[in-house]
Amino acid sequence: MAPLTAHLGQAARWVQREGTGPEQWNPVYRALAKDTLTEEHAEALPSAEELELLARQLCAPALMVLAVTEGASTGRLRIALSPEEATLEHSTGEGPSSWWSAAPSEVPTAVLALLKGTGAEVSPRLAVAAEDAGLCLSVEQLETVRAELTAGSSPAAAFAAVPGLDPRLRDALTATGPRLSLSLTLHDPTPGTDREPGSRQEPVNWSRLWVRGQLGLYRTDQTGAPMPTVHPVPDGDVLGTVLPILEEGMRFAAAQGTSGGAR
Repeated sequence: MAPLTAHLGQAARWVQREGTGPEQWNPVYRALAKDTLTEEHAEALPSAEELELLARQLCAPALMVLAVTEGASTGRLRIALSPEEATLEHSTGEGPSSWWSAAPSEVPTAVLALLKGTGAEVSPRLAVAAEDAGLCLSVEQLETVRAELTAGSSPAAAFAAVPGLDPRLRDALTATGPRLSLSLTLHDPTPGTDREPGSRQEPVNWSRLWVRGQLGLYRTDQTGAPMPTVHPVPDGDVLGTVLPILEEGMRFAAAQGTSGGAR
């Protein structure tokens, strides 16, 4: 089947009209499409095969999202992971998405296509570092930055005003190079007949961000801290992270299929 071209809002309305409601969707799509579901459009439904592909994508038990931002443009690849056949959505900026299916072995090719030109499409090399071994602003340094920003300084000037700041941390916090983000959201699409009522698992979300500065590539993880810990990493850290996350998502999707919890 050739790739389907449609805006996310269209796809969401089609799937809902077909009978698969937002309560079954991956939380990522539930949040992205919530403002489009009440819009009225005279839209013809796609084919049954295309509807099935869209429903599989929106209801993905394991959804991996990779985004690359360069300047004002962001390219996104959302992958509904499955050990049998993955479905993918690719979009750039506010344009329409392309939706298609692929064998699991073809997914890394789509990932490499999105990373092309960022410097991160090199051989995988995952950097392992303790959280407390990274670079982070102290409380005093953070207060200095806040005071400078409140006074009207630019971010670059605010960080330049911090005495004793590690040059790598300043480089990371003021970087203007490509920004890459990766997330994996796992959820249970249906309660399942073998569970107690109300025992549906809560969604699990993990995310990581990379940014390229003048001195190299830096990585941060979502922790909820006011200022995240920054780790200088080799370029291969991106693929070194993506590949294990792909495997983790595949395992979760396979387990959901075995337990009857996935569509």
